[in-house]
Amino acid sequence: MNEDLSKLVQQEEEAPMVFSETDLDLPENTEPQLDETEAAAASTEEEEKPEAESVEIVTLGDWFEANSENFDNINQVKVSIRGVNPDSTLIMAIKDGTEELDETGELKRNLRVFDNADIQPIINLKGVDMQIYNNGFRAVCEYVDGIYIKCYGVRTGMIAVFCNLIDGLLVPYNVTKVKKTDTSVNIVRSSAMEITVKLNGPINLEDLQLRYKQSSKAVDGMNTIKDSVAWLLERQDEIYDINHHLQIDNVIIETLE
Repeated sequence: MNEDLSKLVQQEEEAPMVFSETDLDLPENTEPQLDETEAAAASTEEEEKPEAESVEIVTLGDWFEANSENFDNINQVKVSIRGVNPDSTLIMAIKDGTEELDETGELKRNLRVFDNADIQPIINLKGVDMQIYNNGFRAVCEYVDGIYIKCYGVRTGMIAVFCNLIDGLLVPYNVTKVKKTDTSVNIVRSSAMEITVKLNGPINLEDLQLRYKQSSKAVDGMNTIKDSVAWLLERQDEIYDINHHLQIDNVIIETLE
């Protein structure tokens, strides 16, 4: 087959076919032609189009190895157990929140095991906080320009909630799903100034209670949207279920729309 292909190429080189413009059935060019100045401007605009801002995705095991020292409430436990792959099985010792001391005078901790730590995705940014919940984890990562990303580890991958840090509050403004096969996630930006203006506006208490029924017991002390966001985030800190966390994040985003 290779010999036949070589002969064919050689024959075409020896006797090239030449076509004139009249021999070809070419469509007429009806599009307006750009002059040299317009063409140069269009070319420059295309070259200057910025690439999407993104951050690399890494595995939970690698990320925790690099960031575990940032967390006072969690320690990595390295053990060698026959039949257990240390790359895919991540063991953590977590403070139980009781403030009780063990026989050595250390705060009591509970062990949590994360399987598939070698395929669980998380954003490759510095972690400033990590909490372990009944159905996964939440890690808060710092980006730049007051942007923080809450990374929720879920069965299907990760859910990234983009937040602006405003007056000490991590105010969410976007929710993005990340699959286990993704290698990066695009950064979503929002105007912190616009969000600040909205936060200082009046809160519609009826709409808030429709979005989040549990707020009905706290609305008496709310006057601004900022009051409601502060209460919702405080409420979030008391919850250990990721689905409930995401519900509150979405309530805040809808309130600020």
